[in-house]
Amino acid sequence: MNPNQQQSEGWNGSESVHYVDHADRYDRQLEPIADALIEQAGIEPLRAVLDIGCGCGVTTLAAPRTARSTLGVDISDPLVRVAIDRAPLVSLENVEFLVADAQTHDFDEDAFDVVISQFGLMFFDDPVAAFSNLRRALTPGGRIVFATWQGLAANDWLAPVVSAVAQFAEVPDLGGLTNGPGMFALEDGSETAGLLEAAGLSDVAVESISPALQVGGGGSLDESADFLFGMGIVRGLLSRLDDEQRENATAAIRAELKQHYEPGAGVELGAGVLLISARS
Repeated sequence: MNPNQQQSEGWNGSESVHYVDHADRYDRQLEPIADALIEQAGIEPLRAVLDIGCGCGVTTLAAPRTARSTLGVDISDPLVRVAIDRAPLVSLENVEFLVADAQTHDFDEDAFDVVISQFGLMFFDDPVAAFSNLRRALTPGGRIVFATWQGLAANDWLAPVVSAVAQFAEVPDLGGLTNGPGMFALEDGSETAGLLEAAGLSDVAVESISPALQVGGGGSLDESADFLFGMGIVRGLLSRLDDEQRENATAAIRAELKQHYEPGAGVELGAGVLLISARS
């Protein structure tokens, strides 16, 4: 099996569908995190930026406002196609997109001053190999800055789902490297710092932030709930239930979301995120 083959198959198949169909809603939901990431990266003029796991391109398209050039890379062709379609809409010419596996792609050495990533570095089969490859692409003293999820318990926007599913079935441990690539693979800041150092990076800093997220980027209660039910992790948890259990769990989740809904603002719940940086 090729490195990251399962991830490639998933993100070029079923995992990409919800993201492509709801790209703008994902951007609005994650906007507080994207803003914090770009601010933390401190991208200066005349800098070359590499955005890993760029998805539909929201952070890639934010960076060129100050950077000399930006390359967005993702393993998912459907997501990159959305990013390419978006680029002309913001009149940016110093940005490119590439479908590639950042763990193995032959980037030019010392080509980028900054590597950024919003939830794109948790899916590598071999994180040290991936971080080593990114380090080689950085200029000496260049920085990598990325956002990754804290554990399931730190993300209140998933709490209604976990609570409802737990009434009927055991909720699996989805976190940590021992469970393989996935949303919470880099939830442990100390463990992730060790991976970065093993890849030859230094000056590792880990910051915890707790932004409030609008589930589905706002909208009506039904729109927010339906968006949540379409997310991959939520579909996976609900798939552990039989039809009757799933119906009861869905009703319980909607009832909980209603408690956090405000007309005009949507459903707002907290999130737990790590902003991690290091130098080459």
